[in-house]
Amino acid sequence: MSQVFDRRPWQRIPPALWILLLLPLLAILPAVPIDETRYLSVAWEMRLSGNWITLHLNGAPYFDKPPLLFWLINASWSVFGVSLWSARLMVLLCSAGCIALCGRLDRMLAPGDGPRASWLLLGFLFLVLFSGVVMFDITLCLFVVLGFVAIVSYVQSGRRSALALLAFAGMMGIFAKGPVALLHLAAPILAAPWWSAGGQRRISWREVLAMMLAAVLGGLPVLLWAWGAVHHLSDADAHELLLRQTAGRVVKSFAHNRPVWWYLPWVPVLLLPWSLLLRWRRVGAAASSWRHSQAVRFGLSASVPALLAFCLVSGKQLHYLLPLLPGVAILLTAWLRQDPELLSARRLWILLAVIAGVLLWSIFGSVPLGRGSMSPETAHGLYALSGGLLLLSAASLWLGRRMKVERCAALSALLLTMAMVPLVRLEVVGSLDMSDVAQRVAELHKQGVVMARTDNEPGLVTFLARLPSPLPAAGVDQVEWARQHPDGVLLVYSGRGTAPAGASPTVRLANGWAGLMTSQAVLANPGALERSPPPAPGD
Repeated sequence: MSQVFDRRPWQRIPPALWILLLLPLLAILPAVPIDETRYLSVAWEMRLSGNWITLHLNGAPYFDKPPLLFWLINASWSVFGVSLWSARLMVLLCSAGCIALCGRLDRMLAPGDGPRASWLLLGFLFLVLFSGVVMFDITLCLFVVLGFVAIVSYVQSGRRSALALLAFAGMMGIFAKGPVALLHLAAPILAAPWWSAGGQRRISWREVLAMMLAAVLGGLPVLLWAWGAVHHLSDADAHELLLRQTAGRVVKSFAHNRPVWWYLPWVPVLLLPWSLLLRWRRVGAAASSWRHSQAVRFGLSASVPALLAFCLVSGKQLHYLLPLLPGVAILLTAWLRQDPELLSARRLWILLAVIAGVLLWSIFGSVPLGRGSMSPETAHGLYALSGGLLLLSAASLWLGRRMKVERCAALSALLLTMAMVPLVRLEVVGSLDMSDVAQRVAELHKQGVVMARTDNEPGLVTFLARLPSPLPAAGVDQVEWARQHPDGVLLVYSGRGTAPAGASPTVRLANGWAGLMTSQAVLANPGALERSPPPAPGD
């Protein structure tokens, strides 16, 4: 029976399709404030206005991010209808493309081998978790790997079509998340003479320069978009788009400012489950293969320099490192070719036991923080779903023990990560659910109640409430607005403290709170609206 996974049709399913098992789970997690709700609202305002060039949030130009993700979301909404699920679908498809391209890259570097790097990339818990969230890094990762494919293709063949593909990847990467895409592509390009040594072609510095120019010049269409977005704006707004959002994060972060070493303790966590499965005593011998393995050298070039560069950049978030994972997958695959016993799939039982313990604690412990207003039936269903996926993960690990280690571990890790999603909903994210607030806003809007928002409110409900236009700002003096609109309702965001009496419904956020206050509640408790700074720019 343990040979069931070694037979068709299981072997014929490519790794990129396995991640589509996440499709039914995309709507389990609510839209997570502040970032995901903000991006959904930007996409929603794009749909309402029909303006696909200048982005808007709460009716004002939005310059924190380039437009590709918002274009993709609107394309998905046009095909599948407007929903949170269809918005997240585009990110999941980008993840599937990233996994497929990683396998293509691996075969280019090591012809004759199967898509082993795709299995390793599929197994990263961190990648799978972010494949179902509306963020920019998975989309960026797709075009970074496409750029890697173009780089290797040019190094091996010298064809100009590979330079054109590199220019396209650079353009789309910048459209996805800005010039940071070039940071990921720079090291494999500059190190091409080193990692390609011993190959069929010898790379000259002239060819290195050609690749750099292709990647950089590919961004010219992005400049055309930027000009189209800002040419009708003031000089200050244009400076915000073209300079502050790029140079500010590098030189002096205005958000997520952390010390140089901050990423380093997180690296073993980001590399799960492979950091757990590695037989570390054998790593030294496998790592020595860099002398004769192009794949090892390329994997190092595609991951280590970018990690060091991110350490030097002042703004730091864990998901910024997602585009490093394909390079790590290439590196681990090359080591695994050198030493087939490098990984121990049996160690995955440890992680499975930990997640099972969390499930039991969630069931029999105190009421989960994330349950919020969830009905007992829904909570029980999530418990059952998590437990069932844990059993499937255990069965996959047991029945697949005769499979190749990377395939067995990747499938089991994928199911294990899927089992974590209902637990994340129960234990954490559910408490951040803005759905009740959004539903109440939609009801009040239909009733014709006058509503406004505090100036610093970051688009928490514009999409969730499907508002035909963003709520207007109440202005600097919200108390005066309450006096002028005694029957009105104010959507309040505060970056600190807890919701005051009279605010309902409310949501406790990671920092501060958000909720609705009637004008009478505002007048009765004006101190509750003490001004707080706006939330950090989007990630």
